[in-house]
Amino acid sequence: MAKKKSGKSKAKKSAASEAKSATAAAGAASTTAASSAPKASVTKTTAAVRGSKRAKRQRQNVAIIAGIATIVIVAIVVQVVRQINLPGESFASQGNVHLVSLSSPHVPYNSNPPTSGPHMPSLAGWGSYTEAPEDEYLVHNMEDAGVVLWYENGTPEENEAHVAALEEISRDWRRIVITPREDLGSTYALTAWTRLQRFDEIDEEGMRKFIDAYEGIDHHPR
Repeated sequence: MAKKKSGKSKAKKSAASEAKSATAAAGAASTTAASSAPKASVTKTTAAVRGSKRAKRQRQNVAIIAGIATIVIVAIVVQVVRQINLPGESFASQGNVHLVSLSSPHVPYNSNPPTSGPHMPSLAGWGSYTEAPEDEYLVHNMEDAGVVLWYENGTPEENEAHVAALEEISRDWRRIVITPREDLGSTYALTAWTRLQRFDEIDEEGMRKFIDAYEGIDHHPR
């Protein structure tokens, strides 16, 4: 009988031990689940923060690109408006090729008087003329930041009067050539590189505006 009682006692102890183990395992599982829940929450929060920063950077990049594009567009518009408002008629540039001599063949100038194109390596002296230098010299003067003031060739007395009037108009500038031209098409014409404006009479304000806009601007290739 004592042995049977001992067996029952052992069985009870074993059951109690198993119950404790099960309770401990359940507690550990509960602790693990509880500890993993905050980690998952932290991971989600970190991902959300990173996503927010990434979205913010993207918005900033878009804003920067938009700002740069706006500046470029504004600069282009300003330049276009400026070109439109510049005095005189605009002609396409015919380049800056140097000729070997006055007899060297070259493309016809696209304006009369010329405003750009092939020219001699040297230029005409700045100042006033009653006999015109060749176009191929005067084009170089325009390339070298000059303005040419043309007048319709007439009698010596008429020419002297034209020169005096144009010298008064251009007195404040240095890179100026005043020269006669046959069949000019108007009483006066002012030219700069790729620009031409005609006048039927002396127009001090208009002529000075033209000279001021272009004299001193170099046009050598860069």
